[in-house]
Amino acid sequence: MINRLNFILEEIPQYHPASEQYLLFWREQKQRSIEGCWVGGVWMPGSLYFYVNFWTILLNKSAHSKTKEPGKPFLRDLEWDFFYNWTEARGFSGFSEDKTFTCDREFEEAGVDKDGKIYVPAREYMRKTFSKNMGKPLFENEAKNMMMMGSRGFGKSYGVAGGVIGHEFLFDGMKEYDPAYIAKPPSTEIVAAAGDAKFSADILAKTKFGLDNLPGYVELEDKFYPSPFAKQYAGSWMSGKEIRAEYKKKLGGTWQTRGSGSKIKHRTFRDNAFAANGTRPAVMVMEEIGMFSNLKAAHEASVECMKNGSYKFGSCMYLGTGGDMEGGGTVDARDMFYNPDVYDLISFDDTWEDKGKISYFVPAYMGLNQYKDKNGFTDEAPAKAYLDKFRDKLRSGKNSRSALNAELQNRPLKPSEVFLTKTGNHFPTADLMDTLANLEVENASANLDYIGKLFVTTEGKIEWKPDAKLSPIYDYPLRISDEIEGCVIIHEMPYENGEEEIPYGMYVAGCDPYDHDEATTASLGSLIVLNKLTNRIVAEYTGRPETANKYYEVVRRLLKFYNAKCLYENERKGLYQYLEHKHETHLLLDQPEIIKDIVQNSKVSRGKGMHMSKPLKNYGEELIKMWLLDNYGQDESLMNLHKIRSQGLLKELIAYNDNDNFDRVMAFMMVMYHLEEVKKHTVEKEKKITTIHDQDFWNKTIFKRKKRKSF
Repeated sequence: MINRLNFILEEIPQYHPASEQYLLFWREQKQRSIEGCWVGGVWMPGSLYFYVNFWTILLNKSAHSKTKEPGKPFLRDLEWDFFYNWTEARGFSGFSEDKTFTCDREFEEAGVDKDGKIYVPAREYMRKTFSKNMGKPLFENEAKNMMMMGSRGFGKSYGVAGGVIGHEFLFDGMKEYDPAYIAKPPSTEIVAAAGDAKFSADILAKTKFGLDNLPGYVELEDKFYPSPFAKQYAGSWMSGKEIRAEYKKKLGGTWQTRGSGSKIKHRTFRDNAFAANGTRPAVMVMEEIGMFSNLKAAHEASVECMKNGSYKFGSCMYLGTGGDMEGGGTVDARDMFYNPDVYDLISFDDTWEDKGKISYFVPAYMGLNQYKDKNGFTDEAPAKAYLDKFRDKLRSGKNSRSALNAELQNRPLKPSEVFLTKTGNHFPTADLMDTLANLEVENASANLDYIGKLFVTTEGKIEWKPDAKLSPIYDYPLRISDEIEGCVIIHEMPYENGEEEIPYGMYVAGCDPYDHDEATTASLGSLIVLNKLTNRIVAEYTGRPETANKYYEVVRRLLKFYNAKCLYENERKGLYQYLEHKHETHLLLDQPEIIKDIVQNSKVSRGKGMHMSKPLKNYGEELIKMWLLDNYGQDESLMNLHKIRSQGLLKELIAYNDNDNFDRVMAFMMVMYHLEEVKKHTVEKEKKITTIHDQDFWNKTIFKRKKRKSF
């Protein structure tokens, strides 16, 4: 077990600036801050050593205090893990004195390098306890990017402000200590950016505070000696401006510029994905990525800024916070998080939800300091139990769903909870996530879905054929590497009566189609089939085969297989035209009459299907919400949402917002509109029914004797 006290200076000695002790002490501290510190065979990265010993942050005076005061950062498992990961991203490849092992990725496939050193992954290697000091770290790997997502309040922005931005700036990007650099230091460039300047301004304010409060200064009589790590700098911290490590010095009667020239550039990517163009950053930080409107475009436009030809020397740090997710930024951040290799991010196994490789996630229980031991390591079991108990309390309280949703967003325990949007989703996300978690466990133990295709017999009948080789689409959003053709997923086979017929009207479908064969958007086609008697989703088809007609044909077959009629979004005409060609437009439902009740004076009349204007979409969202929360059968503890077996639909409902494509949700909305239309007709029909016992019935004109006209 690591003893944190071995790595933390009890105090910084106040040596005279002209003394040898002063010079030796600060040289050693600079070397440790660059090359790291060895104690008992454990290596601490230089950036972490500097951060916990020489950086200053604002801390609460006490656990219940609302005021803050300057103090030193904590050294916890959080900090160890983060800075090891950042060191890996910067290109760590081993230690200079190790003659047995290497972490150089060039030799990963071969297993050994040219000198016979055995390849081991950097992540496990640098965390080992060695038998001796293994020397300085080597950085012979190309740099990678890193994304860190987690709850608010555990100190990630302070860690990045000090251990990433501040460290890179103060030590000019050096990877090894060389006293000769004092006379002629190298220079580096850092870019701090966000989709909105207020977020990047916040992390730079923390950087400025740390730079201006470096310890180690000495006051002697009327003279002030700043910290040996301090830099004089000029420029502006404002967006679009830069800070430069430089100062003016008068030499021979003229003023000359001195300093390393290292720069911190502040950029804003709002409405400009190319904001970093013209920069050459060794380190780039993108803050609050969930609030970007163009995150992936900003990433793609900035990649070449961190390359020298084909060699990548720069690393981008992407930071995201649960509870700070909005619209397009959420989808882009989620896509990058779940596709780390595509975006050159260091990747991790998803041990929370078993979704393959993901980016770096920090669960909320890691940020609870009251559950850490004297060395800063988390006792996970009671920390998790505390948060679970808190969630259970919210579930039973007033406004339980909104309060629980906020808790999931702000203190996520698994990666998917980070991406719950702060606004725009009024579906019961906590309940939906519970249903999804249970469903994923069930399907993992025994796949309960039927996967296959529908084919037409020689007699023209539609029949089912299982095919385990097909790839159904369960995920949202899709990974770039995912197959998008999709296939039919059946949760319940059609019910047949004694005459082997499917009762007419038992099944209804909703469809959100697409037209064009060329995929210019991430949109898929989606069809969802519901059993009206049981209120359960029985089948779905979501995908985008190589031609639109292939999609329409699968839709046609699935509708006939269930003897179902379909309400579809009719902005796109392809589905209607295809069924018209097949002489089967009877499979499509007419435009619901309730549209005219929702949109007053609506003159839209498109025959089959319905369009989706903003008012109709808003009303459709309410219909979905009411259906989800309705009791299922006689058991008041069960709601309709508990019986959804579509993983894809659940994921879309959880992630739903006003800005992105949610094809299954829109298909399901069509089903909801049909159910509401049927309900309205039923009510109106009941209102019109009268009996012979009703006197008003007998008072109608047809039962009154007409008076004869007199001539």
